[in-house]
Amino acid sequence: MTVLLLIGVMLLLALLGVPLVFAILAASLVTIFVYRPDLPLELIPQFFVSGVNHYALLAVAFFFLAGELMNAGGITQRIVAFAQALVGHIRGNLAHVNIVTSMMFACISGSAAAGAAVVGSVLGRSMVKKGFKPQFAGALTAVSSVMGPIIPPSIPMIIFAVLTEQSVGKLFLAGMIPGILIGASLMGYCYFMAVRKGWDKGEPFSRNRVLTTGRDAIVALFVPIFILVGILGGIFTATEAGAIAVGYSFVAGMFILKELTWAGFYQALIRASIGTATVLVVVGASSVIAWIIADLQVAKQVSAVMFSISENPMVVLLMINIFLLIVGLFLDALPAIIILTPIFFPIAVSMGIDPTHFGVVMIVNLLIGLCTPPVGILLYLSAAAVETRPEGVIREAIPMVVILISVLMLITYVPSIVLTFPNMFYD
Repeated sequence: MTVLLLIGVMLLLALLGVPLVFAILAASLVTIFVYRPDLPLELIPQFFVSGVNHYALLAVAFFFLAGELMNAGGITQRIVAFAQALVGHIRGNLAHVNIVTSMMFACISGSAAAGAAVVGSVLGRSMVKKGFKPQFAGALTAVSSVMGPIIPPSIPMIIFAVLTEQSVGKLFLAGMIPGILIGASLMGYCYFMAVRKGWDKGEPFSRNRVLTTGRDAIVALFVPIFILVGILGGIFTATEAGAIAVGYSFVAGMFILKELTWAGFYQALIRASIGTATVLVVVGASSVIAWIIADLQVAKQVSAVMFSISENPMVVLLMINIFLLIVGLFLDALPAIIILTPIFFPIAVSMGIDPTHFGVVMIVNLLIGLCTPPVGILLYLSAAAVETRPEGVIREAIPMVVILISVLMLITYVPSIVLTFPNMFYD
């Protein structure tokens, strides 16, 4: 009942248009009044502050700023040109370019919303001009942007690592193959649609063009390689890697690419500050609920219900996946991760499920909710980018979301897909 009350109040207020942070705090207050009326209310701001008072969360601000500096430094067009050279010759050219660009942009952003906004404004509109339906262009941009927080660096993975005291490096490595698998699956779908609808091929493949555009894009694509090598080699932590990425992005944009201006730097600081504040205020509010869940021993209650149905790990994972998919329809990924991890993580670990594997499954699951109505923020961002109504984008996104769920089931029941790289470097 505690979980139902918490989530029910939160979703009701969110659907009524109450800002998410206030909906989360209101749900916390209602739960406290019902189950712990003796709890001093002055503890709430303490829980809020302690939730964001963590050294590793500095990485969130650093990766936000690094992505903004790269974008302000003119790297987006270079990534698009490189993606065009790589896959533009395949039937359905710009659709594949959209997906590959989203994968590359994920390497420097870590944010799905940022990816949808940038890729949608550049490639979404280009697809419409080339004759693609705006609804399809918007749907593809929304769904492919889900890869942003899966391919490292990833803000949700940093949050999950902080909550569960897991290795950020292991989670980053674990997200690589699932992210690539999602991209490849979407490209397969686009190729099927291209053959079915007779879409034209793009320009012929040119090795020289790949080398030329790749040389320009490597400035940005070097960042995730540098981060992973540094973390895996024990040279620096994820937070230090974020700080180094900021310094590198500034030098690359200002002195190598020479497209980052001081005005652009100032705007990047503002956008990164807003993005960081938005994430951390949700983290703080969600930390209040996370404490309530721990205090009321909700995890034990939920595990008792699940184990009364089945003690088979496969069945329990299926139940968790179904529940998370439903929650993702109404709740953004970050607060859902913070609120639900204290409930489901102990259950998964008690059943012998690898913590890194479970973390990636949970994150991928909740990220699918970013492109499913009624909340589905990526659908609305992408629809706005291509100047069409969200309803049409939602219809076109349905088969793509089915693909995402299929990949989710695959990585759930074939753990080696997730754990190959982490085991290779850590075990």
